[in-house]
Amino acid sequence: MSQSPGPAQRNAAYRPEIDGLRAVAVVGVILNHFSERWLPGGYLGVDVFFVISGFVITASLARRPAEGLGDLMLGFYSRRVRRLLPALLLCVGVTALLLALVSYDPGQMLGVGWRSLFGFSNITLYRLAVDYFRPAAALNPFSHTWSLGVEEQFYLLFPLLVWFSGFARNGAAGSRRLVLFLLPLSVLSLVVFGYRLGVDFPAAYYLLPSRFWELGVGCLVFLLLQLRSPQSVNSGDAASEYHEADQARWPLPPLPLLLGLGVLMAAPLGFGLLPVATSVAITALLLGCLRPSTTAHGWLSWPPMVFVGLLSYSLYLWHWSVLSLSRWTIGVHPWTMPFQALLIVLLAYLSWRFIERPCRRTVWWPQRWRVVASGLALAALGTVGLQGLARKGPTLLYLGNPQSAEFSQAPTPSGRDCATPGHFRLLMVGDSHAHHFSAAADHLCRRYGMGYGESAVIGVPYPPIFYTNVTTGVNEELALVYAQAAEQRWQSLGQERGLPQGNKGVVVLSSRSPLYFDPGFLAEESLRRSQHFSPQTSQPVRREAALATWAEEVGRLADLHPKTRFVLFLPTPEFGSGVPMETCRPQWFRPVLPTDCQGVDRQGLDRFNAYLRQQLAGLLASHPNVVLYNPADALCPSKGPCPRQRHGYLLYSDGNHLSAYGAATVMDDFVAFLHRQNGSQAAEFKHQ
Repeated sequence: MSQSPGPAQRNAAYRPEIDGLRAVAVVGVILNHFSERWLPGGYLGVDVFFVISGFVITASLARRPAEGLGDLMLGFYSRRVRRLLPALLLCVGVTALLLALVSYDPGQMLGVGWRSLFGFSNITLYRLAVDYFRPAAALNPFSHTWSLGVEEQFYLLFPLLVWFSGFARNGAAGSRRLVLFLLPLSVLSLVVFGYRLGVDFPAAYYLLPSRFWELGVGCLVFLLLQLRSPQSVNSGDAASEYHEADQARWPLPPLPLLLGLGVLMAAPLGFGLLPVATSVAITALLLGCLRPSTTAHGWLSWPPMVFVGLLSYSLYLWHWSVLSLSRWTIGVHPWTMPFQALLIVLLAYLSWRFIERPCRRTVWWPQRWRVVASGLALAALGTVGLQGLARKGPTLLYLGNPQSAEFSQAPTPSGRDCATPGHFRLLMVGDSHAHHFSAAADHLCRRYGMGYGESAVIGVPYPPIFYTNVTTGVNEELALVYAQAAEQRWQSLGQERGLPQGNKGVVVLSSRSPLYFDPGFLAEESLRRSQHFSPQTSQPVRREAALATWAEEVGRLADLHPKTRFVLFLPTPEFGSGVPMETCRPQWFRPVLPTDCQGVDRQGLDRFNAYLRQQLAGLLASHPNVVLYNPADALCPSKGPCPRQRHGYLLYSDGNHLSAYGAATVMDDFVAFLHRQNGSQAAEFKHQ
């Protein structure tokens, strides 16, 4: 989201319509983030920014030929530091402090914040995108810094391409060589982007190899325009350069392109190759054909549009901070939006007026290496501050009730060590929907004298299945790794103390089964993206066949351990990714809970559970040591929606995982279920 240089406004080569185009991009992004219903494709404003950044950075280097590689790198990075870091450091610091007031566990989010100061928050966000227990993206006030990370990583590579091509030193020949460098890299990046959309969606979104082509297109547009007017290269006459560049622009009508960009942003198109490539192409054509004599140029050069463009970097930084922190507190509602919009503009203006513009225009040190060193020192200082907040913020600054997500019952004293032999053992096996019950392990020991063991691998049930899902980033290679890890952990679990037999315990197989087997009963879109395959042939496998194979494997497991009782957990309710669960936790600074916090209809889940029962009927009939348990009965009333909270305590930690309180609620009901299964004689534990 880099800005045009302040002095450029006094330079004849300055193109005000580019700042107007920035205004279109940033307004689109902000409207989309206020509400996707307002501008469904407004997220494409980031892609517009990428193309503009590539264009502007190439133009900047064209006017600054360097004497050597070191001179080029120091000059380039000293300008980047002055232009980007001060405003970012201010925004991250203020936002982090406010976040610590309203979030009891901000550590993971603050980790994204300090990494943004060094330009690699996008890598962290990519890793979090496939983490089942990540904070919701809408609640992470640093999520938007991913695009800055992409640009900063591009800036590590681009100056090297500029130097070794001879660009800005060897006239047209250097420009042609830079085109030859950039063109194949951009085409390769576009191919990577298209490929990753189908196999690793988060990588396509967050990582530079999938985004390089967008900045590369902006660079190529400038180079092609420059090659159309080679006499202007290094002429030293800014007015001549502007005149020749205007003559070199492509003879295309820009107004239909500008209107087309607006229509594209208004269209309800999800993130994908077609909308992104179209927005990049339109932006590239606009940069190449906007001429002072055209209506589109007049619109984009209108002073208010140019001013919004000048504020675009600060607007981009602060808008997400305001919206994210609002979601932590008062929410984003029609009646709050005018005040939030006004606050965004005010903060952006103050940041631009007193931080961004002065720091960009001021020479910090006569030596450019000191500017770069100062930037690194400031980023390091910010990192120390954010890590200190992560450690001490919850105890020193948090303004809410930290107990609201914990158990409603007072802990029951217990002197027992439930891991010792003789205790009834509950062994949870599966994916993250087995792991979330670990939060109730102490509760089981204190209240029931029950030992807890676990064999869980996030992303795969047990027995393992083989599937891919572009939303969660699971590809064939990762699926094979997950399956091997699940098998190894199961073997280790059995070797430690052996599996419990008879009334000495149970083995629970729990997983997010809708992710693997739902044929369409639940509404969550990501569930429908799971595709099964054969590990031997890599050929696709239908869901029904995959479920039948899994049931056969469970049957084999039960046959191998005929004296062990196996309980198959049906799935818990899912709330999707719409409203982050944290915002459903009552706090004094959150006076109005989102409407969706009321609950979710369980009809779809009940239909899926009936489907599972039908598909597993043969397994249950032929294996008396295998039974089904439905945790939804403990979490949902018999009629009405499944709630997210009970007695003021959250039952879930996110859209589909239980909180500690929710896990304890299910375990209480499960213990009663085991009592009913055992009759009057068998239980090795008692309710205290």
